[in-house]
Amino acid sequence: MTTMTQTGMIAASLALLVYIAVVITGSSLIPRQGEDSSFLSQQDNQTIISQQARIDAALRDQISSGLDYVHNATTDTASLAVLLSGLNLSQNQFILLYDSTPFASKGHIALNLPCDSTDPRSPLFQVLVGRAPDIIPTRLGYIEQVSAPPDMCVYHAQFGFGDPVTDVILKYIANGTINLQGPHSVAITTHESYIPKIPSLQELQHE
Repeated sequence: MTTMTQTGMIAASLALLVYIAVVITGSSLIPRQGEDSSFLSQQDNQTIISQQARIDAALRDQISSGLDYVHNATTDTASLAVLLSGLNLSQNQFILLYDSTPFASKGHIALNLPCDSTDPRSPLFQVLVGRAPDIIPTRLGYIEQVSAPPDMCVYHAQFGFGDPVTDVILKYIANGTINLQGPHSVAITTHESYIPKIPSLQELQHE
């Protein structure tokens, strides 16, 4: 028997199976004598919703409890804004801006912060990125066109396009203490998330 003949028989068998499934499914949905068709439709909808709810619940359990869960990269945009007004920081103090553990994220960060009017391109703050405790400063670009030193200086950076990033931290590195009283803020937008192949220290601690 030739390969073409075998392929044709397989295709015909599959078509027959699909036809039988359609006939059986269609006949099961046809109301019997004395049955209310609207009740059957409502019952079918409830069954579908119930099945989907069980699938979603199982997926959530797998993600939250299984460290061996494999998740392909998800391309999705999400944004958050962190208002900094009223925040006091001394030298080397920091605040945690973002944590996506166990997902690593790729994204963009923009900051409106006070700066040194004599050298606004050298920020008074660092943005640290990585997976705690392995975090490093990322290079901040100064956007002169929308800045007004020393009160409002706008910086921006990309993160996650190298080593995995789950944590983003804002650290004050200048001398003395700073009191943020103006319209200072941080905006973070993530474009993609994924599960790194190597678990982080935080994940290992939860085992």
